Amino acid sequence: MQEIVDEELLTDIVESDETEEERQARVDTEVVLDELSREFVDDITTKILILVDEISGHPLRPYQTPIARRIIESLIIGDGATITALISRQAGKSELVANVTAACMILLPRLAVMFPDLLGKFKEGVWVGAFAPVDEQADNLYGRIVSRLTSDAALAFMSDPEIGEEVIGRGKELRLKNCGSLVRKTTCHPRAKIEGRTYHLILVDECQGADEKVINKSVAPMGASTNATMVFTGTPTYTKGVFYKTIQINKRAGTKRGARQDHYEADWKTVAKYNSNYKKFVSKEILRIGQESDEFKLSYRLIWLLDRGMFTTAEKLDTLGDKSMQMQHAWMKSPVIVGIDPARKIDSTIVTVTWVGWDYPDQFGRFEHRVLSWLDLTGIEWEEQYFRIVEYLSNFHVFAIGVDQGGVGDTVISRLRVLMPGVEVVGVPSDRGAQSKRWRYLMDLMRDGKIGWPAHAKTRALRVWRKFRQQMEDAEIRYEGPNVIVEAPDETGAHDDFVDSLAICVSISEQFAVAEVESSENMFYAA
Repeated sequence: MQEIVDEELLTDIVESDETEEERQARVDTEVVLDELSREFVDDITTKILILVDEISGHPLRPYQTPIARRIIESLIIGDGATITALISRQAGKSELVANVTAACMILLPRLAVMFPDLLGKFKEGVWVGAFAPVDEQADNLYGRIVSRLTSDAALAFMSDPEIGEEVIGRGKELRLKNCGSLVRKTTCHPRAKIEGRTYHLILVDECQGADEKVINKSVAPMGASTNATMVFTGTPTYTKGVFYKTIQINKRAGTKRGARQDHYEADWKTVAKYNSNYKKFVSKEILRIGQESDEFKLSYRLIWLLDRGMFTTAEKLDTLGDKSMQMQHAWMKSPVIVGIDPARKIDSTIVTVTWVGWDYPDQFGRFEHRVLSWLDLTGIEWEEQYFRIVEYLSNFHVFAIGVDQGGVGDTVISRLRVLMPGVEVVGVPSDRGAQSKRWRYLMDLMRDGKIGWPAHAKTRALRVWRKFRQQMEDAEIRYEGPNVIVEAPDETGAHDDFVDSLAICVSISEQFAVAEVESSENMFYAA
């Protein structure tokens, strides 16, 4: 299969799937730095990271450094980011946040005097809120920050005449006497009465257990007047909540061109590369409780065991992705099938092209499938979309095209039949029963490994692949009587266009899936 070099030209279409209000909000909050400013911010960030290592007594590990750098960067440029970190148990996530917080509390107020235009908001100190679902967890995070600020290394640094700082501790609050920085611990339990404080940095540890309403209604507004940076850390659990949803938002936002990374993950295997004792302990846990146990999946493998059904899992998607295969934009060796999910309102038109092993049906009459490529027509007017589709599909030996019927789909079917007279264009019914049938068929193919898609390193770096992967991972499943319904979660920025397009595509091959029937003589009816 040939390699296509100019992938961005074909698939990296400008995003336009937001409402006007969302688009304006993004413009109002986006922070774009020129090259000179970027270098300056990087220089300040690096200097603060040096202090992080000094007061902690050990350097950050490779999986911790990018998170630390992003937190510091967000505080400096004031982009008000909500950063999420999903990290294996006892891998140093609270320690990382505490070290970075302590260093920022010490240095940023001093730098604010030198660079008032950029850091003037910290001239009276860095104000930090340390939150957790229950008091004991809040104590853990707060205690670590206090420990860093009162360590011998930190006290020695602050005693320097050029710094001249003192630590004052009082109950649930610790202050730096001269610069005004403070950190305050608070529980974000639903029954707790949270005072209306103001913070530059809001930390929520063990966020998987945090109450979504409390975070959104009571905690987040404490950063409104300062455009605060928020940092959510934790591990997976059995239910969706503010942590899970924020992670998904960050993942989706990360697929956009030029977006900063706001979500980070490190499972036990990543941590074990840099800590031999950790590797030994977790290896013993594999023997003790098993890596397929719920406890191990949640604590070390970072697998969410959700109470609501999901269409598939990240683990299954990894299994079905072919890491030796790149996207193919031309295939004439054998007939392929195509699925088109036409755009409705803010959704995208997605074209999925799939190879089918027609010559080798299994015992149930099903064929092997391999997705060859996707064409994402986000933000393209329909009159232009028709010709983009025809031009793209001219590179393939197309057997049939499936298009979702109803509304826009009927028009697409009519136009493609005129523009591609030599190809069968099939209208795929969109009633609940028909949708359920194709979802079940796709689920069967995925369950039995009869479908796959390109997952080469070069392909995984493409935005179109990331969107496919994110939508597959986001998709939820529910049941309405005998029918299976698969759709995107009811969240901002969540879509299911790639998932729909794939289901429509395989529904074409399902029509030709006929089980082999073996016949034999019946002894009771022998002549």
